[in-house]
Amino acid sequence: MSDAVAIAGPSGWPGEDAYAAHLAALDVLADPPSGVAGVPGLLALPNRGPWAQPAGRALALAESMPASLEPHGWRLALVPGADQQLARRYLRADVEALALASAGWQGPVTLPVLGPFSLAAVLWLPVGERVVGDAVALADLVSSLALGIERHVAEVSAAREVVAGSDDPGAGAEVVLHEPFMPAILAGSVPSFSGMSRLRAIAPEVVADTLTRGFAALPGTRVVVQVEPDPDVISAVGAARPFALQLDTARLDARGWDALAEQVEAGVQVRHAVVPHARADERADPGAVARSVLEPWRATGLTTADQPVVVLPRPGLSEVTPGAAAATLRATARAALSLGELLAS
Repeated sequence: MSDAVAIAGPSGWPGEDAYAAHLAALDVLADPPSGVAGVPGLLALPNRGPWAQPAGRALALAESMPASLEPHGWRLALVPGADQQLARRYLRADVEALALASAGWQGPVTLPVLGPFSLAAVLWLPVGERVVGDAVALADLVSSLALGIERHVAEVSAAREVVAGSDDPGAGAEVVLHEPFMPAILAGSVPSFSGMSRLRAIAPEVVADTLTRGFAALPGTRVVVQVEPDPDVISAVGAARPFALQLDTARLDARGWDALAEQVEAGVQVRHAVVPHARADERADPGAVARSVLEPWRATGLTTADQPVVVLPRPGLSEVTPGAAAATLRATARAALSLGELLAS
């Protein structure tokens, strides 16, 4: 993205109509205000059930990693279960909805995927504990997911080519790995099957090394990792050198900003998931959102000269109404305009 300010789309959206959801998001993201770049992406609609929720979608991608949906969650299996097959059908339909809705869009798209560590924290071994507690199974899952993501990127590109009637549908795709369970994984607070104990913490250097190998399996694809605003998580994930870290920077304390500054100085970009969800009784102040991004950034000693300032809604947008989700994206565009004015002043 060459523009100084950009808006990125959310990973989740409310409702059950994938085509309508992509049209609503693209209405803002594919036609942003002058001076602002927009980056739409594939949307997940988790309200449709476990097949469309993060773990199910990730298992729809995982290569040669059969799983079944049990009462306590997803478990590895000998053959793909009916629920995993259904998750794959949902994902294919969503890719088609994105391709149709984005016809004429020549820019990149973002592809959200539950990250390997968080997937391993909710996925069970065929017999026994969670995958995250087994180093061999975790390594297999990382490799499987990387292969599936590589295929996914190609399939999204192919779908866009078919709709565009051209072999040049746009500027490719970026993968956004979501790691919401990373704080618990680093702290050793992931519960065991019985709930009576906790799985052993994974060392930060193991997290960094594992993610580095996963990124290496995706040559030519930009990988963004969405993390919690936790300094230990920022340091561990940032050490793997993703293209960017995506997080709610408005929730960072001084230690968190120091950890983030260290990653920025190492060349990692930042995406600010700071725009509040729209509410009927309250309208977000775009100037306040813009200041919440720039003021602590500059106070930490960072500059915006080497990377665009990218803003997007806070996580959890799928939990609001479709109207509120669309209003939140419009608020994101207004915040980006305010950011541009602050940068120019």
